[in-house]
Amino acid sequence: MAGGEGLDSLSGREREVADLVAAGHTNKEIAGELFLSEKTVESHMSRLFGKLGVRSRAGVAEAVGRERGDV
Repeated sequence: MAGGEGLDSLSGREREVADLVAAGHTNKEIAGELFLSEKTVESHMSRLFGKLGVRSRAGVAEAVGRERGDV
């Protein structure tokens, strides 16, 4: 997670999005689940990538999995 701030730096909503990404949900599914627009989910994803120091959804899922001890 070089360059990232880690999961502790995430807002509550960013954490919800990260957890849903880790569960395999698409942006559209996340938007529906959290009553957000897809554009808002995309914004959260951009912030997640920066805060976690990752470049992909898989990187977000890996970071969440590491915290849970899944990885």
